[in-house]
Amino acid sequence: MTDEWLYFNGINASRGEYAHEPLAVDELARRILGDRPSPDQIDPDPEQRAALRDRYLSDVRGSFRVKEGVDPTDLAQAGWAIIFPATINAAPLREALSELLNWRRAQAGPRYRECVGPQGYRPGESKVAFLRRQGAATSGPVDPDRFPYYLLLVGSPEEIPFRFQYQLDVQYAVGRIYFDTLEEYAAYARSVTQAERDGSQLSKRVVFAGVQNPDDVATSRSLHGLVQPLVAELTGHPQRGDWSFELIAGAAATKDRLTQALYREPPALLFTASHGVEFDLSDARQIRHQGAILCADWPGPQAWRQRALPPQFYLSADDIASDAVLTGAFVFQFACFGAGCPREDDFPHLRGIRSAIASQAFIAGLPRRLLSLPRGGALAFVGHVERAWTFSFSDSRGGRQIETFSSALRRLLFAGAPVGYALEFFNERYAELATVLTEDIENARWGQAPDPVELATRWTEHNDARSYIIVGDPATRLCARASTGVEAEGQRLTGVPVLTTPAVTPEPGWAASEPKGTASEPTTPVVTPESGGTASESTTPVVTPESGGTASEPTTPAVTPESRETAPTMPVVSAAVPVLAGSLPPETPVIPVTLPDAAASFGLFGNKPAEAVQKLTESLQQFGERLATTLQQVIADAAHLEVETYVAVAPETIDYRQGDFSGATLRAVTRMSLDGDTQVLVPVSDEGIDERLWAIHVSMVQQAQANRAEMVRAIAAAVAGLLSALQGK
Repeated sequence: MTDEWLYFNGINASRGEYAHEPLAVDELARRILGDRPSPDQIDPDPEQRAALRDRYLSDVRGSFRVKEGVDPTDLAQAGWAIIFPATINAAPLREALSELLNWRRAQAGPRYRECVGPQGYRPGESKVAFLRRQGAATSGPVDPDRFPYYLLLVGSPEEIPFRFQYQLDVQYAVGRIYFDTLEEYAAYARSVTQAERDGSQLSKRVVFAGVQNPDDVATSRSLHGLVQPLVAELTGHPQRGDWSFELIAGAAATKDRLTQALYREPPALLFTASHGVEFDLSDARQIRHQGAILCADWPGPQAWRQRALPPQFYLSADDIASDAVLTGAFVFQFACFGAGCPREDDFPHLRGIRSAIASQAFIAGLPRRLLSLPRGGALAFVGHVERAWTFSFSDSRGGRQIETFSSALRRLLFAGAPVGYALEFFNERYAELATVLTEDIENARWGQAPDPVELATRWTEHNDARSYIIVGDPATRLCARASTGVEAEGQRLTGVPVLTTPAVTPEPGWAASEPKGTASEPTTPVVTPESGGTASESTTPVVTPESGGTASEPTTPAVTPESRETAPTMPVVSAAVPVLAGSLPPETPVIPVTLPDAAASFGLFGNKPAEAVQKLTESLQQFGERLATTLQQVIADAAHLEVETYVAVAPETIDYRQGDFSGATLRAVTRMSLDGDTQVLVPVSDEGIDERLWAIHVSMVQQAQANRAEMVRAIAAAVAGLLSALQGK
């Protein structure tokens, strides 16, 4: 028997407790198999299981998603269709969406189609039955001459069920919109058309917000196992171009901070990972607030027990004012119920019975609000129906599964692909896992017991990949403008604090990696019950372009005794050289430097301007000398990058916070000089290379490389800014 546990995302806001307590992997495996293992437990529809197997086999063979010779990113070749419920009068909706329909008709030409009236979706219809009526193939690569590849569903999940959307998505690129009013439909159509026709004013900037609540394993894992590795991988990717990436992590990911990210200067893409709040069936807030982003304001399960969560803890549709402008933006939310909620529990294995969890199936309020803003809304929202699963990207054996996420983001950001095509990686993963799980259960029927950890991991990954949907048109793509100047080098001018959190205490058998030769990692204060639910932070004023040269409010965490300093600290000027006041790499410490009052530049020297100017000049020269010395030392230390990976059976006995790894076993080393010369010690055993440990080590090396590259860029910007200041430019 194994003592490993599965941790669920999701907090019940009606009762102030976990929606589901952690479950032992053995117990989940037992519930999945049941008394009589059957493939129906993976999907009760044999045609859908066959379609998933066909999809998996075609992916293995390298087949195209659309027939050979068709570019899936070109609507003129791939086609576009809109599907209405057959039971409604669609004329008012078609009129409200006319701007989008005319735009797509012009793009798709003869491969444009409207499924309306008798040709629309009929109640209870399966994907196979629907496609047969349309004259389309029910499996294999899509032939856009028979039926378009991009499909937009219009209607609530009561009118067009989530299940139908999942089924279509195995073969096609599918999205959905549903709003309360015709004005909201018209606003969304206008936002998409305007962004694609005229271009977006948003710069190529991505903000990652990873919440980590105190005493909470789920958010610790989503931050350290998903968000931070994604930021590191994308930042260091050779195809990154002029995209810039920012991380809001841990205690910094408050409701106020996320609201600022949406209002002050919206990013082209906002990626969040947190708990999604859910409500009891009887709670009046359920339809409006379910799936809202639970922020760092929640003091955690220990400090907040069995009390309803107030709206101050989470970001919901009600917090998005009508004057917000998000034209061209995308949102990707990892959280339970972020995109929607079914009427009945999709996972009866967890409770032992299938029960109603909502009075009706619905699209979550937050994406509907973000997409329908009257002055310009987001183009698409990628989120989860039902529960999200921590095991989807990081299991208790230290494995990491972020390639599906990173591949989708790379295709969306770097290749500029439509969001429906970018999300195909989740469909590939869904088809693969469904096929493997079906085989596992078939084998179990004949007495071959599967490994419980493998079964539980595959099952949760399968459910996670299946349940991501696009709220919005699947043919939309990012229309952000190219960054210029300092932005192109990843140095932001906005006052976003650089905040990272200490890693969750490793469980027995986990590996801990210690990058050496890189800047130390500032520690984000953690909210504890003893602190009264607040975090102590030292405030560093940051000059932003919007503030007109005055200090804004973001905070920088104080360096604690536990912080490891393996390289000299790099000063960041916050007044005279505002170019350095932006976000630096997550590993870079932010140290405030006090300069003479900037108001001196405007003649506010009293009665002795000449003396004041002389003092200012001397101060700048002294500061320049100190900065030059520090920069020289930083560059010298950056010449060699060293990453060591240790393992320990009992991590609690290792004084790793003080940088002392005595008692741990060194398992892998990478040493790299600035000119590219590299020395590597690879962990091997009698069975060969320890692939899981090596994967962790390689990930840490990539992150350290990215951090060093960003630090070099920051140094260059520091020198340029200092020279400009000294020269009076």
